Amino acid sequence: MHLPRAAALVLASLALGAAGCSSNTCVDFSPAVGSLCVPGTLQADQKSIIEVRDSCAQCSSPPQCSTTLINGVVTVDLHSQLCSDTEVACSNACLQRTARCTLPPLAAGDYTLVLPGNLLRPLRVREGGESSCQLPAQ
Repeated sequence: MHLPRAAALVLASLALGAAGCSSNTCVDFSPAVGSLCVPGTLQADQKSIIEVRDSCAQCSSPPQCSTTLINGVVTVDLHSQLCSDTEVACSNACLQRTARCTLPPLAAGDYTLVLPGNLLRPLRVREGGESSCQLPAQ
């Protein structure tokens, strides 16, 4: 009767021990922006999707995007990681990967878009605007 419980405890301790033995280390960083696709006018009062392509990443994870809106400023943060056991082929090739960024619903008006590296772009939000933009495929 106690055998299944004992087996579960042994398996749990082995799993924890294996997780503690990993020598993988990762460093978070914000990739530089290579190109950006933002509609000339965004649709008011709905979420919008823009695309940001990193400039030239090597041996890192694909970028992830997060956005915040504070006092009329929409800030875009790109997140990526460099890991010691990366499965990305490390070469001299310049990897330019695209992240899709969801902007919060914005009321009609003019905003400032802030990108990594303190790049500033105006955002114009009006009825009849577009809700997404895509960068051309590479």
